[in-house]
Amino acid sequence: MKKQVIILLLAITVTAAGALSGCGTAENSDGKAPAQTSENQKNTADENTLTVMGRVKNITDDTITLTVSNPGGSGGPAGSMEKPPSLSENRADHPPAISGNDAGQPPAMPDNDTNQPLASSGNDADQPPAMPDNDTGQPPASSGNGASQPPAASGNGAGQPPAMPDSSMTAGHGGEDRDITVTEDTAYTSERNQKSKKISLSDLSQGDMIAVVLDEDQETAVSIAVQPDQPGQGNGGSEAADSADISLTGAKTIDGEKATSSDESFSSAEDDENTILVENYGKLQLAGASLSKSGDTSSEDYSNFYGQNAVLAVTSGSSAELTNVVITSSGEGSNAIFATGKNASVLVDTAKIQTKGNSARGLDATYGGTITASNVDISTEGAHCAALATDRGEGTIDVTSASLSTQGEGSPCIYSTGKITVRDSSGTASGAQTLVVEGKNSVDLTSCKLKGSGDNGLMLYQSTSGDAQTGTAVLSATDSRLTTTSKGPMIYVTNTDAQITLTNTRLKFPGATLITAAGNETNNWGIPGQNGGNLTLTGIQQKLNGNVSCDAISTVSLTLSEDSVFTGAIDPEHTGKTTSIQLDDSSVWNVTEDSYVSFLGNTRKDCSNINSNGCTIYYDSSHPDSKWLNKESIPLPGDGQLVPL
Repeated sequence: MKKQVIILLLAITVTAAGALSGCGTAENSDGKAPAQTSENQKNTADENTLTVMGRVKNITDDTITLTVSNPGGSGGPAGSMEKPPSLSENRADHPPAISGNDAGQPPAMPDNDTNQPLASSGNDADQPPAMPDNDTGQPPASSGNGASQPPAASGNGAGQPPAMPDSSMTAGHGGEDRDITVTEDTAYTSERNQKSKKISLSDLSQGDMIAVVLDEDQETAVSIAVQPDQPGQGNGGSEAADSADISLTGAKTIDGEKATSSDESFSSAEDDENTILVENYGKLQLAGASLSKSGDTSSEDYSNFYGQNAVLAVTSGSSAELTNVVITSSGEGSNAIFATGKNASVLVDTAKIQTKGNSARGLDATYGGTITASNVDISTEGAHCAALATDRGEGTIDVTSASLSTQGEGSPCIYSTGKITVRDSSGTASGAQTLVVEGKNSVDLTSCKLKGSGDNGLMLYQSTSGDAQTGTAVLSATDSRLTTTSKGPMIYVTNTDAQITLTNTRLKFPGATLITAAGNETNNWGIPGQNGGNLTLTGIQQKLNGNVSCDAISTVSLTLSEDSVFTGAIDPEHTGKTTSIQLDDSSVWNVTEDSYVSFLGNTRKDCSNINSNGCTIYYDSSHPDSKWLNKESIPLPGDGQLVPL
């Protein structure tokens, strides 16, 4: 039976299967709950079972690491937390059709958005911290309010976890660690939104608050239930699962109705308010419109995950079709077009978008929302404002014929924690990477020209923010040109598995390093010593130049086919855990320094397609895939040789 370990964060709580009349649960000296004394008080769990509450911090294959915080944090039995207000609350008085402001006149757009002050904001949940100005390719220390430290919910008790019922659980001690073993028999449910449904282990995410019923061994999980956390609670950002968990407001709201508008202007200057909100299966058709937004968000999490303070927000089950629109925003957290929740969709044909506040992206989709756009011109000027972005919940963005420009720190052309597809487009990021893929998500480019200026060109990684599930980060680029002005690595991979496929795509960068796959110690991206990067790169009709750098906890595998050419060295410092290269008959390796590979595959058994330039390639003769070399030294063209270690 396959076993896996889940390590939990926050309060550990204990429940007895029964309790003495008039008394709360107690804990024996051995840590087990006392046996029940009344048969009619018997729970469904075994009398020696234990229930623990905690927050999933980091999932890596079979192991998740935990740091237990002080008792008294978010917790409670499944379904015990209050449900956030409905999106549809107090919407009955909104007319379905859009007709300007309530007086019957469209509100005027601000004369000059540049006059709006921009409040400073720290690092954003959808952007990695800026990397230091060096050539090592190592990520820097997190700055500002990083992805792993979202702002706490403010205000009244709505932002605080409810107290745990005295009769069901007692808090554990802060600072404890606990390993929970799960098996094929472990049952998984989600209790979010006061609705219980069956899920699987793969549905658990970093940051989830879960209740675990343990077997009598107090180590093996009988069941795991994901709890209905509210946005803004806990570490690593919001844990709520759907945009319906928070209430949005709009200066103009389409609530469960169909509405059309032609050549009108709409604006909002209120904090936390959308200019237009489409909700509760509403449908909007908007043509020739001008939309503007000022006023700031009170919560970066709410803006990043749910579209609070966005210019146009479309929620679960609702849709909007935009044609020939102009959208401007100057507020903090004022994303231009935001789709959030299952079956939320936005279709855009011809749009000019400009945002100037921090955390204000062009197109943003979360929690399964979808945006499909063509002929869009997007520019952002604030920090943490990718032109195209998905955030928590794996949204989808599909764009054709776009012009993208970002000027702020931590604002790449594309940031994916979902699925982003871009065709026939160009973009420039003057303060960040060309593009970023986080966790089990993807970017697919065809005929694109993108340029960045961060400390690396293309970054594939996994943070501990909970925004992206653990898995393989995927990047595919065909007939494209990807450029960076950074002297660091063109490709940087850390704390994730990554798969890159490049087909006839030009990589342009001034540094000497093509790839760095390595662990990190400065950003809380995984556990130092266990957070290496594992990259598989496939080149098809591809030219690759530069060295491959790999540390002792990382792996790099290159596969070249269809007239591909690699000019560079592989692991010249001999530090990599595993490195390899495979060449088909038509592909060539021009070696520039002595290189070390775990194995080399080549359809040309004489290796005549390797130009050694006097360098030596060392291979691991004990590796199973090196058997074909028979532990022999093979002379290579250019007076070098292939030598067994």
